[in-house]
Amino acid sequence: MALKRHRLCQRRKALGYSQERLAGILGVERSTVVRWENAETDPQPWHRSRIASALGVTLEQLDDMLVDVSVAAHRGQAMGDDARDPASAAARPELLSGLRAFLTSYLAAPARPAQSLVEVRRAVGRVHSLYQRASYTSAARLLPDVLGQAAELSSRSAGLHRRSAFRLLAAAYIAASKLAGKVGDGETAMLTADRASTAARFADDQALAAVAAYQAACGLTRLPGRAAEAEQVVRTSIERLASTGPTTDPDLLSAQGALLLRAAVMTAGQGKPKDAARFLAQADGLATTLGADRNRLWTGFGPTNVVIHAVSAAVRAGSADQALEIGTRLDTSRLPTVLVGRRAQVHVDLAAAAMMSARDRSISRSKAKLVDLCLAW
Repeated sequence: MALKRHRLCQRRKALGYSQERLAGILGVERSTVVRWENAETDPQPWHRSRIASALGVTLEQLDDMLVDVSVAAHRGQAMGDDARDPASAAARPELLSGLRAFLTSYLAAPARPAQSLVEVRRAVGRVHSLYQRASYTSAARLLPDVLGQAAELSSRSAGLHRRSAFRLLAAAYIAASKLAGKVGDGETAMLTADRASTAARFADDQALAAVAAYQAACGLTRLPGRAAEAEQVVRTSIERLASTGPTTDPDLLSAQGALLLRAAVMTAGQGKPKDAARFLAQADGLATTLGADRNRLWTGFGPTNVVIHAVSAAVRAGSADQALEIGTRLDTSRLPTVLVGRRAQVHVDLAAAAMMSARDRSISRSKAKLVDLCLAW
């Protein structure tokens, strides 16, 4: 399977550089540039600053270009990536091969170059960003190394840095759990969520622990016969957060809000509309306190996300017309730009509601015709 760093290639072409010209500027062979663009090799650290300068981008922007790898299109075929077709990309179980290899490596890994807290924080954030942009292939490719960096950092940190290091480790495992859940591997999603929870406890971070619980519930729903356990995890987590009293901390508000939205969709699907409405109302109150659409702890929680989940809850409850009515109040442009997958999901839900509504109207017309025929007879 041929790979391509399309954004890196497009940036070079936008500046009018051929591969030979860029190679000359950088003092490398053309074949080296080809291998970089084909994702066969990664530029060495000492090359990256020169590449960024030549392309007129920051080092962080260059890093994003390097990790954004997609399948190269065949001649005559339009190029595609995970963001254009996230469902098909996320359905590939081989996406998790690198993650599974990392999770089953229990002995100490070979020594790796030490990364600073800032570097690991940036790498963890990049994985979450790629996931939320529906670039699942790129996120999966990056995850094992980021988990290794975070694990190494947490093992050698002490004092004030230790808590920050374990927060990053928890966040990295949360990203892994998200990807595993998206692929449909409930077992891996549960394992990584559990490791995220453990790291969050070492960091004494209640908000991250709550997000780990959210991901554990997502993993449980992927496993046959575990839906009741998933609901119990969500409800228990909501109750424990509520017992601590009101908060203005944006991370805690976002974590609690995400759990409430998950509970709303779950209970709506179980035919419990009153429970769903109560959870949505509580989430709406937290979103109002938060004040805007945010993406704290990569939850995407905020007022718009509450409306999105209200649509999902109505669809799960079979209330198509209600879902469509809620959809008229939805403005996805208010969401953080990175939330590509979240935007895609609400459009899927609204399309399902439209189909359900059309089917119901057709059935109603058929019933009316049958009544007319019976009366005429």
